[in-house]
Amino acid sequence: MIEPLPTPRLSRHRGVVLVGGQSPALVERLADELAGPASRRLSTGRERQPEPRPDLDLSPSPSPSPDLDTGPGLDLDPHTAVDTVHRLALDLAHDGAAVDIVASVEPGTPLRTTGLILGALLDADLGLPDGRSLLQHVVSVVSAVDLAELVLGGVDDRFRAAEHVVELVEYATVVALADTDAVPAADRRTLERLLARLAPEAAVLPVDEVTRASLATRGGAAHLGSAAGWMQALSEHTPDLAHDGTITTYVYRDERPFHPERLAAVVERTFAPGAVGTVLRSRGFTQFATRCDRVGSWSSVGQMLSLDPTSSPSWHPDSPHGQQIAFFGLDLDVATIRRELDSCLLSDAELLRDPAEWRDFVDPFPVWAAG
Repeated sequence: MIEPLPTPRLSRHRGVVLVGGQSPALVERLADELAGPASRRLSTGRERQPEPRPDLDLSPSPSPSPDLDTGPGLDLDPHTAVDTVHRLALDLAHDGAAVDIVASVEPGTPLRTTGLILGALLDADLGLPDGRSLLQHVVSVVSAVDLAELVLGGVDDRFRAAEHVVELVEYATVVALADTDAVPAADRRTLERLLARLAPEAAVLPVDEVTRASLATRGGAAHLGSAAGWMQALSEHTPDLAHDGTITTYVYRDERPFHPERLAAVVERTFAPGAVGTVLRSRGFTQFATRCDRVGSWSSVGQMLSLDPTSSPSWHPDSPHGQQIAFFGLDLDVATIRRELDSCLLSDAELLRDPAEWRDFVDPFPVWAAG
């Protein structure tokens, strides 16, 4: 007699959903919408009992969200949100209750860092029910108006705001777009294609269409550490050039470090508006000859570029080497990008010099803080 296979036991834990973004009101209202009758709702560290409520009006306000550079709370410490959610999850599990938490995160809190730390803590302390992480979803509420202005509009003086908005998109399982009706149709279509490249694993929906049913596919947040489009583009298994009819994706790679003086000139000349098409987003890793002990982070949004140090020493075997930069844009002149960046690399003669002499090269970029 053939015994039937046992039915897999589904976890009694629904897990944790984080909701964050730009607008405090929309974040709170969407978190309320996503909480089920048995969910525990947390809001900025305050525990709230679920309560009956009518259908919620999730339509965005007619005005776009404020400038995040001057808004309060940008770059808040993620540990406040992590500690609050983690503590409640442990308490529920200790009492034998199901872990079913919907937590709103204060705008300005870095969702990627919050999600990565919280997911690791939950899985370390409570295990992996049915092999899935307890951190189920990260939902980001983003203004389409801000996204269009910062990425498509050529803004050149709001980098912190731009990078914050783009990272909300890149590290989410669900992107809830507000203000979509205020964006011209052509820009909306471009944003749709761009978001599909920046966040290939995320569901992108108007904020008023995000419901609890949108979270039916569970567990995607466990992969957020490598889900961003630029990280996938840098994978050795991904082609270095792709085009979807609107967005071109190009990955520049080379083992050699950049000469910073030549790079500064190329950035000024080549990445000016229209010179090589329109670079909407670029992200990756870089190495300067003058700072060859550190791996640098390359990040641009629209017309704004930031070159910052990472915590990775260049000599570590797991660190990225040389240049690995993913570009996303419109009508990109890939041949020119490649040629211009190649001109910034150390020549054969420079490579043969004592690396200690590289530190004497002119370096016009801001000094990095000691790691």
